[in-house]
This record gives sequence, structure tokens and C-alpha cells, in this order.
Amino acid sequence: MNTAARLVLMAALALTSGASLAAEAVEGKDYFRVNPAVPTSDASKIVVTEYFSYQCPHCFTFAKPFAAWSARLPEDVKADRAAVSIGHASWVAAGRAFYALTAMKAVPAIDDAFFGAIHRERKNLAEAEAIAAWVAGQGIDRAAFGKAYDSFSVQLQARRAEDMSRKLRLPSVPSLVVDGRYLVPIADDGDFRDQLVLVNALIERARRERGSPRPATT
Repeated sequence: MNTAARLVLMAALALTSGASLAAEAVEGKDYFRVNPAVPTSDASKIVVTEYFSYQCPHCFTFAKPFAAWSARLPEDVKADRAAVSIGHASWVAAGRAFYALTAMKAVPAIDDAFFGAIHRERKNLAEAEAIAAWVAGQGIDRAAFGKAYDSFSVQLQARRAEDMSRKLRLPSVPSLVVDGRYLVPIADDGDFRDQLVLVNALIERARRERGSPRPATT
């Protein structure tokens, strides 16, 4: 079998697998319909929002698979992230730090290290001062971080994310919300592939509900 034929076969198998999994998935168990749908960060795209916390060990396990999946999204789909505490007081500061680091455009460089400091190195980063000291140790200006952390815009973003997590009644993190229409709680099964295939199927469903064409593939 030549390379082109092999690629066609692999694509066909992937589509079949996704369709099969979507058919087998149970609404109310594997995923939930958000009714009414909630707004997303970009109405022009199908946004998949990951609700997470740096303090959550399951979010740490899911971080790299989600990043790899996000890097392969079609042009009409956008991955987004929202840091929340889902009722854990000790998670609040890390959530706000995420928005401060986002404002500083520092998340890509520090994301894995932030997770690693908590879950690999077992550092206690539950308080703002401890986070600020750790951030400074990563080469980020502590004063600039503190200014961003205390800014009205960062406080507002963190509060809005918390409000949305309650509106969605998030059962756990990580959870993915597809186009503001479908909620998929992610189980830490060490693999995540089947769950992301389900998310892909829900993206396709959202695309059909929008009446949007499937983007061309190269």
C-alpha cells in the first residue's frame, strides 16, 4: 500500500472510530448538554474551553495531551483555558496567577514549570506571596507580576471564570466545554485518547448545529 492510500485509510478509520464513539457515548454520563448554551471567548469559532487548576493533579496529567491535541485543531476550532477553583480555597491564588501570567504573555514559557513545581517538586504554592516568589525565580519580574495579579482586569477575569464554573455546575476539573454547548468531564485514565475522540465528535456536532461547513483539509 502506498503512502497516499495509507493516509486515506487512516483518516477513514479515525472518522469511523469517532462516529462509533459518539454513537456509544451516553448524554448525561459521558457528556452533558449545556442548556442554555453559554457564550464563548470567540463567537466566530468553535471554542473548546478547558477548565483547570494548576493545583489539580489530574489537570497536570492532562496538560500535555490537551496541548498536543490543541496543536492539531482545524482552522474553525480554537482551544481556550479557564483557571478555576471549584470550591477549593487553596486553588484560588493559582487561578488568579494564571490570568496574571496570561496578561504578561508568560504562560507558554512557564506553564509546565508551574504544574511541575506543585506536582513534581511538591512546592506549596497556595498563597499569592509564595507564587510571586516562585515566579521571580523563573526569571519573571516580580513587581510586574504583582501589578498584573492585583489589577482589576485580572481580578475580573478570575471572578468571571469562577462564576461560569458555577453556572456550568462543573463536576470536576479538568473539564472541556465545546462551543458553549457540551460539557465533557475528563477522567484521568492515563490515556485520554477516547475522550478526545469524543470531543472531536462533539465539535463536528456543534459544526452541524451551527450550519457550518467542514473546513478543507490539506
